[in-house]
Amino acid sequence: MDTTRRSFAKSAIAITAAAAAPGAALAKPRLREPLAETRHGKVRGFVNEGVYVFKGVPYGAPVSGANRFLPPKLPEAWAGVRDCSEYGQRAPSGASSADPSAGLGSAMGKFFAASKGGMPDTGDDCLNLNVFTGGLADGRRRPVMVWIHGGGYSIGSAADPRTDGSNLARREGVVVVTLSHRLGALGYAYLGAFDPEYEHSGNQGQLDLILALQWVKDNIAAFGGDPGRVMIFGESGGGGKVGTLLAMPAARGLFHRATLQSGNANRMPVKERAAETAEQMLGELGIARADFRKLNDVPIAQLLAAQAKMEMAAMRSTGPRRGFIPTVGTPDLPLQPIDAVAGGSAPLPLMIGCTRHEAALFLLAGRVDLANVPADMLAQRLEGLFPGKGAAALAGYRANHPDYSNGDLLVRAMSDTTRMGGIELAEAQIRSGAGAAFMYLFDWESPVLPNFHAAHGIDTSFYFGTTQLVEIAKDRRDAQLISARASAAWAQFARTGDPSTRALEWPRYSAAKRETMVWNAPPRVVSDPLRTDRELRQKLAAT
Repeated sequence: MDTTRRSFAKSAIAITAAAAAPGAALAKPRLREPLAETRHGKVRGFVNEGVYVFKGVPYGAPVSGANRFLPPKLPEAWAGVRDCSEYGQRAPSGASSADPSAGLGSAMGKFFAASKGGMPDTGDDCLNLNVFTGGLADGRRRPVMVWIHGGGYSIGSAADPRTDGSNLARREGVVVVTLSHRLGALGYAYLGAFDPEYEHSGNQGQLDLILALQWVKDNIAAFGGDPGRVMIFGESGGGGKVGTLLAMPAARGLFHRATLQSGNANRMPVKERAAETAEQMLGELGIARADFRKLNDVPIAQLLAAQAKMEMAAMRSTGPRRGFIPTVGTPDLPLQPIDAVAGGSAPLPLMIGCTRHEAALFLLAGRVDLANVPADMLAQRLEGLFPGKGAAALAGYRANHPDYSNGDLLVRAMSDTTRMGGIELAEAQIRSGAGAAFMYLFDWESPVLPNFHAAHGIDTSFYFGTTQLVEIAKDRRDAQLISARASAAWAQFARTGDPSTRALEWPRYSAAKRETMVWNAPPRVVSDPLRTDRELRQKLAAT
């Protein structure tokens, strides 16, 4: 056993012991009454094993009626003390192609949270956030980590047990903020083509995030946080929302580091395409274009049903994909995010990465038998990924991986779409000279669900230190050590803008060496992992 592995194994024993100690897992809250004062009023939370927790703190007013598709407004001030011991409302969401649960069946409980609490209700009063901190008004200025949940742009919640911020706050000395914002059509329908009053629509969900970040700037010092050291991070659709914020002028200066996990937003629909999607929604609801304001009064359930119908139809279509996601060419998002970053819009360090087998989750959720993928399906899928170049792509991947099955090749090719988007963003950031980039690849696989490999979303609990809550990693020494090292790196990135820790050096990503942290047992830096696949993808893109 080499020195690195001996060190890793020794640390694994220590981490396992620590995880078994009181307070290592998320304990049932012991209610007390910690108080904090925001600019809109006082709030009361509770203490969870030494961490002060405040849930459902309003950062915006309800978004109902005439305000449904408009930019968010500040909440009204309140008198007395507001109880913030329970999650607030989450954003309305319905059936979505971003939800893998229907196809995964019983595997969902193992892949995602094994400890499922009751989810909060949905509603118009969804602009709220949650704070996890180790101290209140104690004179300390802790780095702040603002989590933006995934679920594409149409589902998701800040109440996922895997992303509870208590362990991060307790172990790493940071303040964690998780938040809710408008989703789907309510968050991203573009109505600006119908009336200039709605020129800021198409990105109202992103404007919610900006208002939440403004709340952090104005209020986080009362929760022991440093408004000058704010990191935003998100996974999947949350990574895309982070990537979009990098290009939004109104977001500049509200955060100082950004992490994109298994998601990016390099290119988004322009407003002309987004207007077509809005027209389609009007058609589904039987509303004439001239009467588009009737959307403000459509019952949410009816709106979500139309949205779901459109999304599922888009999945089956071979034409342009339409959905409710950020809109480019508007006052709030004037440029494509990749072009904005290349032009220097993000003067801050970025951390970018994904899992090795991203696509395995969605293929299995789509009931694809990865052990028996027929050749014609593989060829058809690659042609969809590379229009007019499918045969060349298939030949290239087969040459790179002669021992792969058809299912393995399909996972590799589809997963590389996410990975290459991250590489493109890192290269744009480096060329701009605006800030450093740090790259990672999550490579750990769970023996509990071996067919998932290192699938999309498998890593989320590792960064929050909540692996004991998920069946795929529970009681695994290697997972606990990876989680300890990774969550420390995430916190250190929030603290200094560099994820290197005493236990693990993480060099900057460069075009020459393509240094990448590979999260496995043990974690290690690799130069240009999956190099031949990267070269293949770049060659195909250039021809």
